[in-house]
Amino acid sequence: MSWNFGDLLDGCDRVLPPDAPALIHGERRIGWGDFARRSNALARAFQAHGGAPGDKVAFYLRNDPAYVEALAACFKARLVHVNVNYRYLDDDLHYIFDNSDAKFVVFDGDFAERVDAVRGRLPKVEAWLQVGGETAPFAEPYEDWAGGGDGTPLAIERSGEDLLFIYTGGTTGMPKGVVWRHE
Repeated sequence: MSWNFGDLLDGCDRVLPPDAPALIHGERRIGWGDFARRSNALARAFQAHGGAPGDKVAFYLRNDPAYVEALAACFKARLVHVNVNYRYLDDDLHYIFDNSDAKFVVFDGDFAERVDAVRGRLPKVEAWLQVGGETAPFAEPYEDWAGGGDGTPLAIERSGEDLLFIYTGGTTGMPKGVVWRHE
């Protein structure tokens, strides 16, 4: 049997009560039913916008339910999560987005100005998704992708070879990308 985080999440979605808490952030509670629907809809939206297995999705977010929803969507759609430290500025942002070959960037609305400053040098990024705030002219609202569309399971075959990508911020040089297989 091959282990894959997307399959594990689909299994949780099927057996946990829809109102059981999946995410708790401050006073906000998101039940498994909503979490499953939103992460599935987001996974389908990534696919509809050209996302294919192995494509990278950079997360320039604070700790927030959108981070976990997008992570689950990546696992479910066989996309590769790329973490980006929310403290990074122009040169570091450009480096991570470019070095990781990010096709999509999900970013917090508080960082729109920083993202705008580097996006012109990142031709491989095909879509910018903004979480919260007034959506920047170059971005698409995250909520449109996660909150609408088909929220049913993707029913795709996944692999233990699917990847998780983590950038480590060491004390010497630029961050290094570390890749792990789901299995």
